[in-house]
Formats: sequence, structure tokens, C-alpha cells
Amino acid sequence: MMFRKIWFISILAVILGVDSFAAAAPTTYGPTGLIDMPTSDIMRTDQLELGYYNLDKKNYEVFAVPFIKDIEISGSLRDENHSHTLKTINAKYNIIHESVLRPGIAVGVDDMADNDETSVYAVASKALPLGLRLSAGTGTRRYKNGFVGLETRLIPLSRGGEFPDMSLMIEHIDRKTSYGLRLATARGLQVTAGWRDGDPFWGVTYTVP
Repeated sequence: MMFRKIWFISILAVILGVDSFAAAAPTTYGPTGLIDMPTSDIMRTDQLELGYYNLDKKNYEVFAVPFIKDIEISGSLRDENHSHTLKTINAKYNIIHESVLRPGIAVGVDDMADNDETSVYAVASKALPLGLRLSAGTGTRRYKNGFVGLETRLIPLSRGGEFPDMSLMIEHIDRKTSYGLRLATARGLQVTAGWRDGDPFWGVTYTVP
């Protein structure tokens, strides 16, 4: 009986496409995730993530690179006075990979170079029926009140990470709520736009290969 239940859930997940989301992309400050919040996702060891975001009337360049298996190092640079300044440096470790029956779990550290802003967190992500995916976590400093995010594919039959694949993202960190759309324009190339706590933002990210 238990085997039948597991088999049914597995088939249902495939039919609903709950494990097929747009390709991972860096957040506005580097780690793989949604808009500002990280998810449990980790890039493969043969991948590299690059991005550009326009937010708070400033230009940010972000990156995420694999360190060793299941660990990524990420960061963001800000264009200030015609020079690039390293704004954040972060690390994330995927403890458990997401599967049909269990969530993915990761732990991370943000702003490792700034003792006054360093935040430690744990996050879990799980695909749900009807094309939804939920991520939630808690931690210290900017994550002390917890965070939660929901992602849903708007074109369920599209191929993940390729045009016209599009996802709607909603997230809440502390008292800040953000909304965004992420559109795959070509394989690995995605455009993201929306509102961060009421202010508009946009960005372009690329995952190679």
C-alpha cells in the first residue's frame, strides 16, 4: 500500500510539473534564489552565474561560483563614483537535495566580510502541486524574523529555462515584501523585474553553461 502511494505521488508530480522550474538565478546580492531571499538551490560544479541589477537607483553586478560540490560562493559589486566596490561576499551549503517527497535544505552565511552585517540562515525549499514552489527559513540579523517565498510557473507546459518560460515570485523578509517576474529569453539568460518593498527594480542574469 505504501509503495502504491509513493508511486501515485511520483506520477502526479511529473504530470503537474512540480519539480520543473525556471533555471536558478542569483539574487540581488548573489546567492542563488528568488529576488532578495536565498532558496536551497545550489548551482552545479560546472556552472557559473552572473547578473546585473538596477535597484535603489544604483547598479549592482552579482556573481555565484561553485566552490566544491554542494557549496557556492557568491557576491555583489556596486558601482560607486565610477569604481566597483565589493558589497557582499556570501557562502551557501546544500545539506539535502530536494526530491519528490522531501524538501531541499541549505545553510548559508551572508556578508562574511562585514562583522556588523553578517547573517547566518537555514532555508528549505519544496515543490508543491499545481506548479507552486515554497521556500522558507530563518536566521540571524536580516533573517531574525524569518523569511518566506513562493514561486509559480505561469506557462506550465513551457520548457524550464527556455523562452517563454516565466515565473512569478513573491517573497517576504522581515517587514519587506517583494514581487517579481522572471522570464527566460534564451537558455541560461533571464530577465527579472518587479517591486522591492514598493520600489521598482530590474535585472538580467545568465547561468553558464
